[in-house]
Parts: sequence; C-alpha cells; structure tokens
Amino acid sequence: MIGIVALGAANRRSIEAALARAGAATRFIEKPSEVGPCDALVLPGVANFGYVAEELDRTGLRPALIEAIRFGIPLLGICVGFQLLFEGSDEAPRARGLGIFAGTVRRLRTPRVPHMGWNLVEPRGDLARSWAYFANAFAPDASVPDAIATTQDGDDTFASAAMRGNVLGLQFHPERSGAYGAALIASFVQSTAITYAG
Repeated sequence: MIGIVALGAANRRSIEAALARAGAATRFIEKPSEVGPCDALVLPGVANFGYVAEELDRTGLRPALIEAIRFGIPLLGICVGFQLLFEGSDEAPRARGLGIFAGTVRRLRTPRVPHMGWNLVEPRGDLARSWAYFANAFAPDASVPDAIATTQDGDDTFASAAMRGNVLGLQFHPERSGAYGAALIASFVQSTAITYAG
C-alpha cells in the first residue's frame, strides 16, 4: 500500500492514476494515524511551498513523515513535494521544509519563469538520461549534496532529482513524462515491493 499525502496538491489524482498503472494499491493520507500502515509514501505537490508546509504542521503530518522516513519507509517527493524535502525555500522564507536534504530551494533564473514543458534530465547517478516534463518556478541548486540529476535551461542549472537513503525527490513530473516517467514510477513501486517482501 502506497500512501499519497493529500494536502491540497493539484496533482494528487494524476499521481494516484500513475501508481495504479504501475500496479500499486494506493490511499490518500490526511492524518498521522494513516501513515503507519503504508509500505511507501508519495509527497506530491503542485502548490505553494508555504501552504503545504503549513498544512504539514496543521495536520500533524510533519513528525509522522519524518518518523516514517527514519524508520525506513520509502518516500517519493514530486515537484513541491520534492522541494519540501529541503530545509526551506525562497518562495516562503519563513516556512520550514522537512530537512531531509540539506540546502534551500531558490527561485529559478531560467529565461522564462515558470519553467514549463519538456527538458533534459542529466544524471549523476543511476537515473537514465532522458526528457521529462517540468512546471516549476523554484528548484534546489545543482550543487546540493544529494543531487543525482540536473537540468539546464538557458544559463541556469538546477537539481532535478536528489536521493538520500530511502528518499527520492524529483523536480519534474513523472506522471506527465511519458515512458520515462512511467518507468521511474514503476521502479519506485517495484523497489517498495522488494523492500517489504517478507
């Protein structure tokens, strides 16, 4: 069972559908007691960083998610869900991220903001080099320690994926990135099954 953290992010239904296509059973998570029974978690996000950070505190989900990550439950963060895994963001300077990844998310310096459409994901690790769909005005810097892929637009290069232990974050939208995104989601679902088999 993969829990989708439902805090008002606009892409939660498309994430649900993408996970279902990969063979995963899903449920929406709205309160701390619903985190424990999940084998893995997805933190989606087409929303304002400050709004979602505030919702994490209002619902009590912040400590529940941090505890789940420490316990070893796999988590996938997407778009703003990825940004929330960092310490903070220029989008909402007073809001706290989850602090799983070191660093602060910054406003893009791309030719057009928001950065919309298809762009190339350049891997530093095991990710494949491919095109993915982006819709973002903010992103972590390419120099953050846990970055495993970067993307360039104009003179700006930012981290488009990061990983630490059981946590994977993607700045792009795998649910809208065709076969490449579908393969990433399938890999996440499969690794979850392997992690919790027996």
